[in-house]
Amino acid sequence: MEEKQSVIELLKRAAKLLFGNINLAFFLFLCSLPLFCFLIFFELSLQTTISLAYQFLSEQLSFEDYYTLKDHEDLSENVLIPWLIQTSLLYLIPYSLLDLLTTTTIVAVSSIVYTSEDKPLGLLYLVQRTIKICQNRVGGAMLFHVMVVLIHGTVFVVLTAKFSKWSAGWNMGMVISVLEEDEDGQGIYGSDAFSLSAWYGRGHEKRDLWMMLVFLVLALAMRLPCLYSKCSESSSRNGVLYTSLYVGFICVGNVLKWVACVVSYHDCKTRVFEKKGDVEQAKPSAT
Repeated sequence: MEEKQSVIELLKRAAKLLFGNINLAFFLFLCSLPLFCFLIFFELSLQTTISLAYQFLSEQLSFEDYYTLKDHEDLSENVLIPWLIQTSLLYLIPYSLLDLLTTTTIVAVSSIVYTSEDKPLGLLYLVQRTIKICQNRVGGAMLFHVMVVLIHGTVFVVLTAKFSKWSAGWNMGMVISVLEEDEDGQGIYGSDAFSLSAWYGRGHEKRDLWMMLVFLVLALAMRLPCLYSKCSESSSRNGVLYTSLYVGFICVGNVLKWVACVVSYHDCKTRVFEKKGDVEQAKPSAT
């Protein structure tokens, strides 16, 4: 059995799979365009909301007289609350739906190419196979995705390290929801996907944790300059231009992350069944 892959090796294999097949790269580029366009609008809304929240908290902590503070508080609340509601609704409905469809497509087509054993696959074939997989699994994947979104919102602020560790398991579970099926040919979702994810990922927890932390830190690092310079309040086009630039990098990172999750899934699954086969072969000789 081969040695366990490190994070760097896993990302190299994912990048090779992604950029070594022009049809796969082009297909994923097209699939990510709707999410990219929406994220520009969403990120500008998020930047404005965070900026207003910061101003509101700063005013609450400032040592001004009561009447001046009261006027600022009323003004800040009237401006902040609509933006907060808008950003929350954008995240819960269109973003979650687009993210789900994009993720399902990335996982399905990446698995098709990964398991093709270097056979040349045409773009039309990839589209047809991906649509077939997504049609059968998008409902169960949506249920799993909703569960993950709710848990994300609960624990993200409190436990970043635990969040990253759990994210690795959730991402594996999402891949399982799209690709795996039980003996009856039905998809595996919910708690069953969580359990199977834990089984496949056993012994790879540290690698998966570091991989999730890498993508999390990069995503936050690219957002910080825009939050600091208040890109959404910029009167020039530079704010929107930089937002579009880092959203593009986030989308590329998102594709690479899910391709890496697919590679990790197939690698872990192969090792589990190889180990299971070795144990079964050892039983007769032991008796």
